[in-house]
Amino acid sequence: MKIGVIGGGAVGLLFSTYLSLNHKVVLLTRTNTQATVINEKGILLSNSHKDMKYVVTAYSDFDKLEKQDLIIIAVKQYDLASLLKHFLTLPANTPLLFIQNGIGHIKLLETLPHETIFIGTVEHGVKKIGANHIHHTGIGITNVALFRGRKESLIDFPDSVSEAFPFCFYQNYRKILLDKLIANSVINPLTAIFKVKNGSLIENPHYYKVFESLHAEISSVFPEIDTKQSLEKIIHICHSTKENRSSMLSDMIAGRKTEIDAIVGAVLEHAEKKGMFLPITATLFEIIKGMEREYGFEDI
Repeated sequence: MKIGVIGGGAVGLLFSTYLSLNHKVVLLTRTNTQATVINEKGILLSNSHKDMKYVVTAYSDFDKLEKQDLIIIAVKQYDLASLLKHFLTLPANTPLLFIQNGIGHIKLLETLPHETIFIGTVEHGVKKIGANHIHHTGIGITNVALFRGRKESLIDFPDSVSEAFPFCFYQNYRKILLDKLIANSVINPLTAIFKVKNGSLIENPHYYKVFESLHAEISSVFPEIDTKQSLEKIIHICHSTKENRSSMLSDMIAGRKTEIDAIVGAVLEHAEKKGMFLPITATLFEIIKGMEREYGFEDI
């Protein structure tokens, strides 16, 4: 298959490397500088065992995505609105896969003319080291569900030949989004505020008390989620990625704008619609927003 990937961040580079093993991948980056580096040197993927170089063609021009069998949008949720005009230029018969945190992007997807749209969530641990270099810190799963289109479209979804990059398919896109939203809403703000890796949230008994209370508060907003299973899954995530920094902590360290609005903000918005007040969640939200303002974090 011919696959386009939009976004030269850690997740975009991760998808580009593994899918390039048995598909023709074109990566769209924000800058021509990054595209040039990737075209000249390839993408370097490091893990605990070795370093691997992947040959991927990169561009910074949307016109290069005209004829693709699938386009994966791997930018952060707060970047989607600015890219809407470009999405509208993509052929309506080209399937799109959106892999953003939160649930706020659903409104944007409803406005698109495309016949087939997939929604995905990513459970891998990955860190961007340089313009063309990532570290795959934790093997996970990419969860995929159909948002719009024929169910048969899932049959045509590209295969991954690597055991380190599996896909899992679901019928209900809302469930996979909520599972990821709750996990992110617990792990991300706590690790960013405490300045610890994921494992510390379950290894430090004092952090774990806050972790458990926060999860109970957030999960109460979504009664369709099995609270016990959700807690067990997030504990498993923290255990399996114990040496990883969350994306929000990484953004804080790098001085970038975080996804606090897309993640925790979305939970608070749903709670408000139900007339619910979440004191712990609201406090963490204001702390992160305050830190962003205090240190002048920019979207870079």
